[in-house]
Amino acid sequence: MRRRMGFTLIELLVVIALIAILAAILFPVFAQAREKARSISCLSNMKETGLATSMYVQNYDETFPMNLYFGDIPSPCVFSAWTAILPYTKNTQIYTCPSNPTAMNFPPMMATIGMPPACTSSPSLVYISYMPNFSIIDWGSPSNIFGPNNRPTKTLAQIDFPVNTSLWSDSSGTLPDAYFSLMDEPVQARHQLMLNSCFVDGHAKVMRAKPWTNASGVQISGHQPDGRAINYYLLTDAGPYQNRPELRGIPFQNPDGSWGLNTN
Repeated sequence: MRRRMGFTLIELLVVIALIAILAAILFPVFAQAREKARSISCLSNMKETGLATSMYVQNYDETFPMNLYFGDIPSPCVFSAWTAILPYTKNTQIYTCPSNPTAMNFPPMMATIGMPPACTSSPSLVYISYMPNFSIIDWGSPSNIFGPNNRPTKTLAQIDFPVNTSLWSDSSGTLPDAYFSLMDEPVQARHQLMLNSCFVDGHAKVMRAKPWTNASGVQISGHQPDGRAINYYLLTDAGPYQNRPELRGIPFQNPDGSWGLNTN
């Protein structure tokens, strides 16, 4: 009596179909797990960036760094808040989100807005994925790049609600369009409609967002100063930044308990 060896064509097709079904089920799960790991790493970056900024603030009489101002090593150059807190981290990798580590190319950004190259730093500042809250880390004196002359830098005492005040976040710079001015900072929900932010009091947390859509339901988009296209989102978490496209501004409370934002 002869014994059958191997599989029939039908059996092979059934096995292939089963593998395809399992792959379709498992691959999205694996992708979600990888993105969750990247989000956790990004949150750690936010925590470290906030801690470095806090150490800077304590060393400079509770004064926050300026966003950008002209430096002279080499001359001329632009000194930035990212560079200012670098001595407390010694690592520019904490400025890059694992989900988009080349989100913004800093040298082309500066060139696009008519600025000289970044000042010398060790390590060099190239890619950034996070932006500061420009209402805190602003264009203070002696920086006359974008703001009025002799505007004082912000101090810790000016933040009435440090727990609720964003300091750095998953966000991007902008070119002027119908929705933003030059170097505004729309949030980027890189982690499955979530993003990370650190706050003035030192904690970091995950925040939720939704696509910002037009009247036709199409997500609104724009461009970064380095020319790359980006999408716009609205924050959905309750608090001072709810329904806003930026984690920008210093929160205050109105007499009725509602939130307001000082965005000067």
